[in-house]
Amino acid sequence: MNKQATPPSPEYYSDEIDFGRQIRSLLAHKYKIALAALAGGIAGAVFSLASTPVYRADAMLEIETRQNQILTEINNIFSNESQPSEAELELVQSRMVLGKTVDDLQLDQLVEPKYFPVFGGLIHNLSGDIDPELKIADFEVSEDWINLPFELTVKNSKSYVLTLPDKRTVEGFTGKPLKINNKTVLKVDRILADAGQKFTLTKFSKLSAIENIKKQLSVVSKGKTSPIINLSYTGTDPKETSVILNSIADNYVGQNRERDVQVATSGLAFISEELPRMKETLQEAENKLNAYREKSGSLDIPLESKGALESLTNIESQITALRTEEAGLVEMYTPEHPTYKAVLDKLSVLERAKKKIDRQIAELPNTQQEVIRLARDVTTNQATYVQLLNKQQELNIMKASAQGNVRIVDHAFVPELPVAPRKTLITLLSALVAGALASVWCLFRENTRQGITSSDEIEALDLEVSALVPYSKIQQKRDTLKRTLTSSNGRSSYLLANENATDTAVEAIRALRTNIYFSMLDTKNNVLMITGAAPEAGKSFISSNLATVMAQSGKKVLLIDADMRKGYLEQLFSTHVAPGLSELLSGEASPVEAIQQTGIENLFFISHGNYTQSSSELLMNKRLGDLIEQASKRYDYVIIDTPPVLAVTDAAIVGQHVGMTLMVARYGYTTAQDLDNAARRLVQSNINIKGVILNGIKRDAFNSYNCYSYGSYTAGSDKKAAKSKG
Repeated sequence: MNKQATPPSPEYYSDEIDFGRQIRSLLAHKYKIALAALAGGIAGAVFSLASTPVYRADAMLEIETRQNQILTEINNIFSNESQPSEAELELVQSRMVLGKTVDDLQLDQLVEPKYFPVFGGLIHNLSGDIDPELKIADFEVSEDWINLPFELTVKNSKSYVLTLPDKRTVEGFTGKPLKINNKTVLKVDRILADAGQKFTLTKFSKLSAIENIKKQLSVVSKGKTSPIINLSYTGTDPKETSVILNSIADNYVGQNRERDVQVATSGLAFISEELPRMKETLQEAENKLNAYREKSGSLDIPLESKGALESLTNIESQITALRTEEAGLVEMYTPEHPTYKAVLDKLSVLERAKKKIDRQIAELPNTQQEVIRLARDVTTNQATYVQLLNKQQELNIMKASAQGNVRIVDHAFVPELPVAPRKTLITLLSALVAGALASVWCLFRENTRQGITSSDEIEALDLEVSALVPYSKIQQKRDTLKRTLTSSNGRSSYLLANENATDTAVEAIRALRTNIYFSMLDTKNNVLMITGAAPEAGKSFISSNLATVMAQSGKKVLLIDADMRKGYLEQLFSTHVAPGLSELLSGEASPVEAIQQTGIENLFFISHGNYTQSSSELLMNKRLGDLIEQASKRYDYVIIDTPPVLAVTDAAIVGQHVGMTLMVARYGYTTAQDLDNAARRLVQSNINIKGVILNGIKRDAFNSYNCYSYGSYTAGSDKKAAKSKG
């Protein structure tokens, strides 16, 4: 091939997504994805086992309809307002209710056993040991140490060592208060833990403790019109969880009861002030009416006037009742509250009706007006007095037997099973997420890689494809094992053609050998140079195995490692490094000294010699030409392994003396651009590129190479087949 390489045609680039290709890619990496999913599942299982179980306690409350008639009427007026249960949700979570729970149960202090991160908790959970316990009777700290952790280390059941936030340590004893300063006191009642067990102690502010409870407390109404409220509380201690929730429910019911007592007390105070005054007013009105009648004689009130008098009396009675109700509401609500505003609005309506009746009475004769006025005063005051007496009795009963309008339907019980972590779900989700991430990563790598994956891409560069060498799993396994057991820097020491002659990669190299036999009939000499565009293409693998299969065919072959910077072919043949090519070219050794036996019949080898940074200068020495000329006469084939073209200029120098040049491209690794640039550089140096070897082809989603199973034609295979037929 003497043509200048050209870039790939645009047809090999496409923006379309081939979903079939993606699916085949996932199938090709199924083992990697499965391994990632397995690792994710194991990690999820370990996490769930190491996590502290979380329990949830539940309780139910019912908001009953208040029996107070006036409040019921007012609420009916505002039928579009929220139900009492919805208004009570915030009260359950108020600082008034939760603060009392904090005080009652000392929830402003936290005591937690301390384990080794992750594995300590995992080992403890798997062992089934009883949780260590530290019972604290009193724990008060200075303001500077609020919300800061203390560390308590158990010495034995009677003593301990306390590490303060400032890293000082003090020793304390069970049952005795430990005074650190005037504001910091700790009293431990009981220690049930092994020696060396550590606990973390934290004293929270009351506000912080309330916020911590809120995070674990859930208050939900069953519906907008439902009077049912569901409470739930989560925690790591099942018994403590139920105790805390019951305390919250009891405190909420208690404050609701106290609210009714407060309303009754306020109403009684108002009535106690009004009764003496009302009694005096009633007596005065009766005396005035009697005196006027004695003075004016017996007078009858017309029917119309009697109706007006009765209406006026009724209205004033309602006004009095609403005034009493207002006295109770003022302790509960602000004037802007809907219930309070409803009372004020009804009072306003009654006041207007009273003024209207007053105007009607004003139109009557003076004598009748005076009688009506005096009779009204008597009737109204008498009704009001009786009403106040009844109300006083009602409020006394209400205060004595206050129950509130909230009752506990279901108390919280100690939960038997944890609600978290859900081990099965976490394990499955972890496995799925890990598998999904692995799938995405595989697709990303496959879709973003620019390496050559088909012979068409090479031919698009106007380069011939000399051989397609499949990926050898055996070679990979041996190299991986060596890297695991030794520090070989990824360099192979396994000669595939000698160790496993039936491998498909070796059979492909045999096909390459046949191609070379015929191709070199018209070359200027029998010297073959094998190079690559960039490192890691596999040119040393091709060179060594090609030389081996040529020697196995009865040809006398000389293999020269011309990579005097990073060559390693001596590891494949178990030969010495020096003297080698660098010593031969520098005149420090003769060809006889440099040429080594490989242990493979008909195969001889010249190593790279001692590494040097002036390899280009040595290769330009005339001794290289003399060496190649003599070798071409003494050997049937001379194979030279050179450094990559794009890395150094060594290949361009060696290529001037050879009859044939082959380039090696690695499947999925060598890019078309690198191969094109390397070909251009060699062509500019007037080097004839016979073809390209595509090395490491994998049977995956991105090629259709169905490498022939040459192993089925090994010796004895026919006997096995005949036996199977029989």
